[in-house]
Amino acid sequence: MLGMKSCAGALASLAVMAGASVANAYVIDFTDSSTGTSGTLFQGSVSWQLTASGILNNSQSFDGTSTPSGTGLSFETDGYGVGAHDDEITTSPTQQEWIEITFSAPVLIDAIYFLDLFLARDNSSVEVGQASIDGGNPILSLTGTDIAGSGAPGFVGATFAPIYASVIRFTVLSSNDSFGYADGALAGIGIAPIPVPAAGVMLLGGLGGLAALRRRRKAK
Repeated sequence: MLGMKSCAGALASLAVMAGASVANAYVIDFTDSSTGTSGTLFQGSVSWQLTASGILNNSQSFDGTSTPSGTGLSFETDGYGVGAHDDEITTSPTQQEWIEITFSAPVLIDAIYFLDLFLARDNSSVEVGQASIDGGNPILSLTGTDIAGSGAPGFVGATFAPIYASVIRFTVLSSNDSFGYADGALAGIGIAPIPVPAAGVMLLGGLGGLAALRRRRKAK
């Protein structure tokens, strides 16, 4: 029979497993040249897939004169856009391009990043990237602050309290930076840790076993 110390050790191990199940927050980095249109999270337990209104493309090298810091993004490329020769999600009078990411199970998102969102030189108009969750209205709008043509990367990001999502659609409003049509590129998504229910069940089971062992010892 396991002794009290052995049971306590087993419970400690279960607690570690429970803690390990909520791994550090993760960023899906679409500015990394090696990031494709699908992947996995949480040791393969959740998969994700990108789809779009056209051909997905993140082949254009990052062309900003400065690199934003503190995001977890590599900035090797300008992120994902739509089109064989375009790295941006474009909105014109005749169409609104989009990119969607679909997860095999709901995940908690806590950050969204865009590149190539600019403010017109005369402040007359500004590009705005949007994100909608699970077919609903946009829950986030990111407004460009870099001046178009200045060499800045047009980077805009936001972090927020984690929100569950299974599908996220990214679009750009019809306002623009006075250089052609409104457009912007998807740079990254922050994923918050999600507790694994099984770890909690194992921990509760271990606590129950320890309580039963104590009762048996007292009965002797």
